[in-house]
Amino acid sequence: MNSPADAPFIIDRDYTYFSPLDLMATFLGVCIIFILAYLRKRRHRELDYYKYYLPALSFKMLFVLANAIFYIVVYGGGGDSIGYWDGAVKLNNLFWEDPFAYFGELFGNQEVRSVYYNFTIDTGYPDTRMYAESESWFISKIASLFTFFTFKGYMLMSMIFAYITTNASWKLFELVRNYKLHSDWHLAIAIFFIPSLSFWCGGISKDTVVFVAICYFLHHLFQLISRSRKSRWKNWLILFVSLYVILQVRSFILLGLAIPLLFAYSAALSKRFEKRKFEKYSIRLLFLSIIAGAFIIFFATPLSDDFIKEASVINQDMTVNKTYGNNRYSLGEIDYTPIGLIIAAPKSILAGFYRPFIWEALNVSLILNGIESIVLLYFTFRFFISRKIGQRIKRIRKHEFLIFAFFFAVILAYFAGFTSILFGVLVRFKAPVLPFLVIILTSYYMEERSDTSPPDPSTLREPQGP
Repeated sequence: MNSPADAPFIIDRDYTYFSPLDLMATFLGVCIIFILAYLRKRRHRELDYYKYYLPALSFKMLFVLANAIFYIVVYGGGGDSIGYWDGAVKLNNLFWEDPFAYFGELFGNQEVRSVYYNFTIDTGYPDTRMYAESESWFISKIASLFTFFTFKGYMLMSMIFAYITTNASWKLFELVRNYKLHSDWHLAIAIFFIPSLSFWCGGISKDTVVFVAICYFLHHLFQLISRSRKSRWKNWLILFVSLYVILQVRSFILLGLAIPLLFAYSAALSKRFEKRKFEKYSIRLLFLSIIAGAFIIFFATPLSDDFIKEASVINQDMTVNKTYGNNRYSLGEIDYTPIGLIIAAPKSILAGFYRPFIWEALNVSLILNGIESIVLLYFTFRFFISRKIGQRIKRIRKHEFLIFAFFFAVILAYFAGFTSILFGVLVRFKAPVLPFLVIILTSYYMEERSDTSPPDPSTLREPQGP
């Protein structure tokens, strides 16, 4: 145990990311990943939609590779992703020096002690900025579990994260597919083939961990709703682990999940009383009252003051601090009160959905996002120009998963658009919003299957294999 007050801060930034050992380990690791993926596809060869599995994995790994090279080359071995991995490597070193100290870091609370409490010159010291922020250090702790079979390699660990994210996305794909709201192709585009989603939510990052947790949470929640007795303990376990991960990394996502789920449950109950108008509208009124009451209680407590104060600090810092660069946008003058936050909502949500626009993204780092913006605006235009727009909105309003996706996308877009201000931050925060937005905008492609009732929950399938 080493805790001198004047211990030197040492962090190794001279990693050899492309050494022969790193390249060989990455190559072998990728081969093993694709062998596992091929075996999984072969086990399910009778399912036609599994033709998207290998392309989805390839697409994800290609963009995660680009992301890793981006951090190594453009950021010069810096940036958050490298920082998370660096902390994981230092934790691995700590395990071999003192296993008990490693598990103490893994399950303990580092906020109550100095960064030098367990680490030594021999283990190396993690970046104090990463260690001081519990959310960031949590990512390093998760990543440290993979260092034991990746030779501590950054590239190989990134590929493993990509594989895990693909499998989590597949859970979401199979869940939504059961509702028969989309063609398989449009659903695959929404969940697998959005470039910015694969780039930012695939490597070693908070965004990746949160997106994986959201996918598993939704899949296993619906498994429990199906009331299937099969693997209920597994569903509950993964559900609570997912919630714990979200709470540790981005706790505000829990609010983004809770409100849409209440609306979705309200829609599901209302359909049971479709022909009994009094009960139907009573249920809707009850849930609206619960949600409105929750907001009133929240804004009447000190928690709202803390939230508004933190939002004000982040927003103003991003707006005026030139060290972040000049690729930024403005929401105009913001009154940091509950009413002011509501007034800022339309511009914030618009930014979370569609910005940067193509004329705001005329540089290498943002051009793909600008092109995505054009595609999203096209889907939005197609959604609203039809004479059946009333039927489309009614379909969303009555289908529990679509109404969940709508409110979830709106809430996350608001958080992303309001707090980011920088386009470079916005494109990362908004990435998990995009699949749910595209799911909403493309659901009308299956209008010929106009039955909006969900399938028999017992048909929801728990895929086997890795």
